[in-house]
Amino acid sequence: MAGSRRGSADGSPAVGELLSPAELALLGKTRLSLRHPRGSSFGGHLSRRTGTSLEFADHRPYQPGDDLRLVDWAVYARHQKLMTKVFSREVEAPLYILLDTSNSMGLGGKLRFSSRLAAALCFLAFRAGDRFGVYPFGERLEYEGKPSRRKTALVRAFSQLASLTPAGKTDFPRALTHWTQTITEPGICLVISDFLAPGYAEGLRALRYGRHAVAAVQVLAKEDVAPELAGEVRLWDVEERRGKPLVVGRSVQRAYQEALARWNRALAESCQELGVAQFLFMAEGSPVGAALELVRRWRP
Repeated sequence: MAGSRRGSADGSPAVGELLSPAELALLGKTRLSLRHPRGSSFGGHLSRRTGTSLEFADHRPYQPGDDLRLVDWAVYARHQKLMTKVFSREVEAPLYILLDTSNSMGLGGKLRFSSRLAAALCFLAFRAGDRFGVYPFGERLEYEGKPSRRKTALVRAFSQLASLTPAGKTDFPRALTHWTQTITEPGICLVISDFLAPGYAEGLRALRYGRHAVAAVQVLAKEDVAPELAGEVRLWDVEERRGKPLVVGRSVQRAYQEALARWNRALAESCQELGVAQFLFMAEGSPVGAALELVRRWRP
């Protein structure tokens, strides 16, 4: 757990638009961070800073040449096995939040939920003394600033998140590749999106090639999962800006459910292949609850 500090979002007029006083109070009582101690080998995707304290992390079998001062003689006395203590340094890695602001995120309050989720995560990072940054994207990256742990960064993030509106298409490869070329310091990267546009695998791969620990945070609305459509309707693609007439019956509804299930299975398979953590939240739920679940469950 990173060292925490007192702090609030006071000074940002946008705070009340994103998080209620009760939600801020709950977050203020939470001592959680996505920054955790890592051992000497952790996949090569995060950088370690010297000067941080060492903490015991694990054991490994003794190897010739190991410092005898690191042998755990208590383990040897109990099990007659030579085991070497492994220590870790705390990872000083910034939190990057990449937030999809395309038109599809406007459906069912997905962008509103995602903005509030991002605000809660920024507040937790600020409380923990971690650097953080919010990076909205659609067809292109909308912000290129460096992460910071200052209160001014929290005020800017809240103002930024409160002003977001859905617009345009999602271009994962273009936006996320551009981001990795702009922000070169490896860190903890959350991509918040409905992931209903193609190209997500290429975008996530670019982040992994940038040596980031990555989580795909999928936000869906009930309109995505079970749209209430029946009879003659005109479907409208909010990102392609085109419509199509359709008669919706049970067979069409069933086909849609099957297609969505296949799409999400493909997303899960891509995440597993790339070593990307995956979370799914419904826009009708609690953004603060989602933020707390993320920091409790994910160990980047």
